[in-house]
Amino acid sequence: MGRWFNRGRKRDDEPPRESKPPSGPVVEITVSGGGRSSTTTIGGPTAFGLQYHAYHEQYGVADPRTLEAGTRYAQELMRTNDVAEAVAIYQEVVGLRSSALGPEHPDTLRSKHSLAFALWQRGAHAEAERVQRDVYEVRRRVLGDADAETLRSGNNLGWLLIELRRMDEAEPLLREVADGMARTLGRDNADTLACQMKLAGLQHLQGRSQQAERGMRDVVQRLTRTAGPTSPVTLQARSNLLVVLLDNGRAAEAVEAARALADDAGRALSNTDGVRLHARHSLARALAGVDRRAEAIRLLADTLPDSERGRGVDHPGTLEMRTLFAQLLVEAGDRRAGAEARAALAGCERVHGPGHPDTERARALVRRTR
Repeated sequence: MGRWFNRGRKRDDEPPRESKPPSGPVVEITVSGGGRSSTTTIGGPTAFGLQYHAYHEQYGVADPRTLEAGTRYAQELMRTNDVAEAVAIYQEVVGLRSSALGPEHPDTLRSKHSLAFALWQRGAHAEAERVQRDVYEVRRRVLGDADAETLRSGNNLGWLLIELRRMDEAEPLLREVADGMARTLGRDNADTLACQMKLAGLQHLQGRSQQAERGMRDVVQRLTRTAGPTSPVTLQARSNLLVVLLDNGRAAEAVEAARALADDAGRALSNTDGVRLHARHSLARALAGVDRRAEAIRLLADTLPDSERGRGVDHPGTLEMRTLFAQLLVEAGDRRAGAEARAALAGCERVHGPGHPDTERARALVRRTR
């Protein structure tokens, strides 16, 4: 479901979209003894954490430099999938900024936005929605309904409501936000179109497939014209259109669209970027839909390791990909089917619970391999 959320537009303290080599602090530690010395270089989350705690000692916990270092540390933790620790650091930063600057200060609200995202990734969905709603309501009160930051907060809240399947709340909010963005930012603005993309995704989930396809095609056409075919938000919209095409039974059209998207994403994004992974996943679905199962299996076998490395073994997108892989292997009578089906079931049980539809689907595949 996260595929409907556009993360193309970056905030200054939002986790990065894709896994990139860290560009932050590097710490060198030299140990001497017995006439010899050795130097160890430390980077990544450990270096960010050491910098954060050093700033605590040097500047104090509420100093802006300390809080920015804490934000960078949390971002790095999110980048390396240490979500639980990232949540703890974001909560610390939010508390300190709220005390030092006030709960309605823009920096406090930006940190709360990032905290909501981290909470969602951790699985604390109700808490994530509560935090994001608070950001939206404060911005409405302080900045007004028509302010761009207020509208973006409403857009993010609408996504959370879709993810929580609270469609009756999400639809009027997103329509109000989309209209406000069109007036404030312009009809062809990337944020306006991202909100309209969420509305099309909501319609698709409600079974209004033809309406969703028209809306998604319009978004893709506008973004291609204004932002270019390979901008992050355009690639996300093209990926979402693929979902609609596949679910509407348009597999032949989806093959060509998915292959073009995979090629464009391959030139613009890393192997582990979520949009590129989703494009390859959609291409595999489309190939299977036109009886090219062997190609789909090879593609998924190549893509799954990238998804595990970039998003994690238990990421919902990885689990969905593994379940499709297991399904195709079962249908092909491949000897790998049993192991993959059991791995898919174990992951779905951990992440979704025993009664979730995805878990039941994986369980049915395990039964077919016995």
